[in-house]
This record gives sequence, C-alpha cells and structure tokens, in this order.
Amino acid sequence: MKELNFNPKKSTQEFRDNYKLHDLAEEVGLNLLVQWGFNFESFGKDRRYEKLWEKGEDKPDMIITYNGKSALLDWKGKQSKGWLVNERAVKAYENWERKLKMKVIVCFFVFNSSKILEDRRFAVVGIHPFVGSKNKQWDNNKTVEFADKLPVFNKENLISLFE
Repeated sequence: MKELNFNPKKSTQEFRDNYKLHDLAEEVGLNLLVQWGFNFESFGKDRRYEKLWEKGEDKPDMIITYNGKSALLDWKGKQSKGWLVNERAVKAYENWERKLKMKVIVCFFVFNSSKILEDRRFAVVGIHPFVGSKNKQWDNNKTVEFADKLPVFNKENLISLFE
C-alpha cells in the first residue's frame, strides 16, 4: 500500500467539528424550506467520515424546487457575520451553475456561542460579488468574501429568485 506523506492542517476532530454549525444551519434551513413550500433533494455527498478525502470539486448540499423551477443550495453555519466561503468551493459552484444552468444559493446562518440563531443571509453566485480574502484561514484555506450587504434568507426573498 502506498504511504501518503503529508501533514494535514486540521485534525480529524477539528475537521468534523466544522460540520457542527453546518448541521445546525441545515436543520434550521430545511425546517424553513418545508414551511415555505419548497421541495428539496440531496445533491452533494456528505464525505466527512471517509478515511481519505481528496480535494475535489465541491458540490452544493441540495437542489431546491419551487413552482417547477430549481436551484442548487449550500448551507454555511457561522459564528460571525463574515460571509466567507472557501475559494475552491466558490469556483466549483460557478462550474455547477454553468454546467446545470441553475442558480447556486449559498445560505449563511449565524449562531452565537449558545447556538442561538442571530442572522440568516444568502448570496447567489454570479449575482452577489465577492472578493478574495487577503489572508488564508487558520486551516490554510484560501477564502472569498461576499462584499455586498446580503439579503435576508426569508420566504419572500427566496421566492423572488424563482420568478
């Protein structure tokens, strides 16, 4: 068997801990989608428990549908209001948008230290501009930040994307 010689920036536990806020954002977000009359199905595969996860093309979490129109959607759980996304992910989202001719919506749910929801916003790739972050993050990832004031993730704003 081939031996891999690399030092990951995140431990397994740190990697999986990053998903706790994601899972919380997804739980709250799915509840809202149900209330608002959206249909949804999984799109991206949860790979957090795979032994070796090679960098590849990120996939949004799901496809959402409203009145016969669909979009891709990805959940982001955060503890601050910096609308940051890995640069690698945004490039992949741009590719999915072109390939499937569907909007890609990135939903940000901001929770305080007690896991209470404080804000929810969204960005649409290709509509909301982003800029590259000056520094890499603690885990050595390059990120981009959506620069404009982002719309609130609510029924009215989300439905307007499907008109």
